[in-house]
Amino acid sequence: MSTRSISERLPSLVGAVSLFGIAACGANDDIPAIDYACGSVPSPADSSNGVACGADDPNLPPEPSLPTDVCQTLTATKSAPIEDDPDNPLDTDRIQAALTACQGRAVKLVSDGPNHAFVAAHLQVTSVTLWIDAGTTLYASRNPDLYQKTGNCGLLGISDSGACTDFITMGGTSPGIVGDGVIDGQGGEPLIGKDYSWWQSSYALRTIDGSIGNPTLINTATKTTGVLLYRITLHNSPKFHVKLTSYPADGDCSSPGKGFIVWGITILTPSRWTNSRGDVLTPSFARNTDGVDPGEGSVAQCGVIACNIISTGDDQIAIKGGHLVSELIIAHNHFGTGHGMSIGSETYGTDASHDGVPHRGVENVNIYDLTIDADSRPVGYEATASDFNGIRVKSDESRGGLVNGISYSNICMRDMTNAILVSTAYNPQFAGTLYPDFRTLTFRNIRHVTCMGAQRPVVTIEGFNTARPVGPVTLDNVIIDNVGSLDVAAEFANITLGPGNVNFAPAGQGVTVTDIRSDGSTPQPCVFPTLPTPEVPPGWLR
Repeated sequence: MSTRSISERLPSLVGAVSLFGIAACGANDDIPAIDYACGSVPSPADSSNGVACGADDPNLPPEPSLPTDVCQTLTATKSAPIEDDPDNPLDTDRIQAALTACQGRAVKLVSDGPNHAFVAAHLQVTSVTLWIDAGTTLYASRNPDLYQKTGNCGLLGISDSGACTDFITMGGTSPGIVGDGVIDGQGGEPLIGKDYSWWQSSYALRTIDGSIGNPTLINTATKTTGVLLYRITLHNSPKFHVKLTSYPADGDCSSPGKGFIVWGITILTPSRWTNSRGDVLTPSFARNTDGVDPGEGSVAQCGVIACNIISTGDDQIAIKGGHLVSELIIAHNHFGTGHGMSIGSETYGTDASHDGVPHRGVENVNIYDLTIDADSRPVGYEATASDFNGIRVKSDESRGGLVNGISYSNICMRDMTNAILVSTAYNPQFAGTLYPDFRTLTFRNIRHVTCMGAQRPVVTIEGFNTARPVGPVTLDNVIIDNVGSLDVAAEFANITLGPGNVNFAPAGQGVTVTDIRSDGSTPQPCVFPTLPTPEVPPGWLR
């Protein structure tokens, strides 16, 4: 692969030297002190050495471009997301009228001096492009009545995942959301007529693992083809940011990106550390705010997710295999906070609609040139180990199925609790007969370093049982700094170590290891760009 890695595109890294160590508790000499390596470099946009992200990657299509055919331009009339002014009502009707009239073309939202805000609810972007210009923000209304679906939308303490409609639903042929503006879901702001926010209603169900029906920021309807998300910034979704189902209109999956392209977007949630009334907002509080979820809803095929920055309160990317997801390229991305580059937990999907051949689960995904940096910003109170995941493949017997042909390469992680987590018991309390079937997983040129983590990272590779082991799993040049023998768990797995070095050796019940390691491999060089983050209020610690 001739594409340059993140470490080649960005300037030098502070070397992986031990700045200080923490003595291990007790007298167990098998538990070493932790070595720390810290450092950051300029943001990705300032560190490309004059080469646009992805431009020299032969695996990718050309970078998308902004529309040239603008059907209507709408000008903002609000200087803030105000919803109670009868003389300046919501913008839903005029935006929707333009979107409906301009199919096949673009509708552009622009600012006018101090007026930069649009406020709307439940927009349909069908076979049209919505262009939000730089300096312009489209806010989601905070009125739950405008998203009502089952009668439970916006009600506190009710677990009803289908209670609300989406803020934006994309559909049809080649719909797009583009531009250098912002879409803000206002998930942390108090709802109209309530004394709590979307996130507070979700957080209230955390202890019972309840699923609140908050609006998704951007969803895609079934049978959508050719989705494009380009350069847009997404903030503060009430729930998932992007549920993505899309595939090639002609069923031909020969070219990357024919199904969908997500390129150059930024997701930063929360975008502020406090809301308008001073309540603290943190990623852990912004529950279930996944970044981009291919396959959430229906089939996702022939997709490219490239050159994006994602920091949020749940999975940065979660490939949802409740429907077929296949032929994806996920490249040149930078992750901050979140629950990981994930596959699952649903992996049971099947589909034969495109070529008549049954396909299952999640197949043929190439993930490369990725940084995952938990050190980039704090996650807030009540954060758990799941807030610090790196690479994660997860399912259980209530929702399992095929995961095959997955490749991870040139990946750098910092301060993860779970550096690599392959789990077939995602929720051991659930039962069923949809057994996880994890097959070919390749990890090549993977590195984890520690900067501020207070504990060593963990590696877990766990098949389901003797009849359904995970594998073949290849670990080639995988170096997890500070990992100890007690930090590695494995069972029911067929694993190959090498040919590059691997600094740990999985072992356990039902584990078969083929060791072809040889001397001379160089650990993946790592740099971690400075990512967008809310300004920390005076007096806060990191």
